Amino acid sequence: MELYQTAFNSKILMSQLYGDYIPEGVTAPPANLKDWILHAEMNICDTVFWFADEIAEPVSKGNMIKLTTKVPSAREVQNIFGLLSIGAHITLLPTAAFYSSFHAGLTDKYGVSWNIVAEEAPSQP
Repeated sequence: MELYQTAFNSKILMSQLYGDYIPEGVTAPPANLKDWILHAEMNICDTVFWFADEIAEPVSKGNMIKLTTKVPSAREVQNIFGLLSIGAHITLLPTAAFYSSFHAGLTDKYGVSWNIVAEEAPSQP
């Protein structure tokens, strides 16, 4: 969450750890479960996202979805892309398109796929 907080210039609205809570059906909880996030919220680009550490075997990455966010300017996209691209797999090199001055895609180091798009129109020739 710290990566997303920095990349999107956001703040964590709330965060609750598992503590002593063990969800029903979990027979062999990880030793450090008390430090995992049970529920947290963060406002990213005017949308509140909920986060949680899932207790599942085997652990897999979040490659079943792709999140897309729009920000006002190409400069903001460049900043976000720069931070999220550390340790990431780039899926769309930063480009201008007919709908945006800057569009980029990546799968971040946590396995979450992102499209980041500037609302700013491309410059006309």
